Amino acid sequence: MMLKAKQKGFTLLELLVVITLLAILSVGALVAYDGLTEKAQASATANNTAAVDRAIRQYKVISQNLPDQWDNLAGSGIATGYPELASPTKFILSNLSGAPLASAVLALEEAGIEELQQAPNTKVDGVVPNLQHNEGATSGASADVPLASITNVAILAYNGQTTYASTVATATDSQRINKLNDSFEDDETNIIVALGFGHDAAHSTADSKVAIAQAATYTSKDVDPSKNYARYIGLFHVAEDDTSNNVAPTAVAEWHEKAHFVGIIDPEGNGIDDNIAEAISNDN
Repeated sequence: MMLKAKQKGFTLLELLVVITLLAILSVGALVAYDGLTEKAQASATANNTAAVDRAIRQYKVISQNLPDQWDNLAGSGIATGYPELASPTKFILSNLSGAPLASAVLALEEAGIEELQQAPNTKVDGVVPNLQHNEGATSGASADVPLASITNVAILAYNGQTTYASTVATATDSQRINKLNDSFEDDETNIIVALGFGHDAAHSTADSKVAIAQAATYTSKDVDPSKNYARYIGLFHVAEDDTSNNVAPTAVAEWHEKAHFVGIIDPEGNGIDDNIAEAISNDN
């Protein structure tokens, strides 16, 4: 006759040991994955910034023009409009209007930009902020507007600026512009137009051999695409004055015949190198 072995459960000590081991393993997993989202986001931003910049430059080389139908940020990200740019302290904008605007328009048209997407200056329910600049969005979204009909465009706070359109530029702003291009010295005045690279700008390249498939969307802890403008932003150098410092746009003498494409930045004002540095620092 076989004897049945006594069935025995875990002792309290054994249970405590198992629970402790599970807790240690859980903490290890949390440490291993800590910041993974931030790392992925920073890497995606770095890749998107460089990819959009490269695609536009390739298109320009082949087509001898820049993509058309960029998003006009004036009246939306500057005053009380919608959508708003999320980081006004990092990416300071002013409006350009009047005679300087007319000169900037001519320079942009010569570069191949003939129309802008002008979003309504009010929130439209049911339309994602970025898509307010898209003709294919629902009622209340923008239509393409000829540059000649545009009343304001956005400009980056420029070197030598004291005050213009209630925006005060500081030494930091001059350094930021100089970081975009070493030729933008703080002892001269440079005027740089800022336009958003949205869906319609990408779609305007459809017939090219180097068509740009889509406009990337940017997100961060400070940029919510449901509330903020979240497309990448193109900068265009339209005027400079080597001899005059602290001058208003109306006093700038040297307006370019053709706008020069400076490069792409994200909606928080960071360029390619900034994004790459952020991605690398998150990997360490």
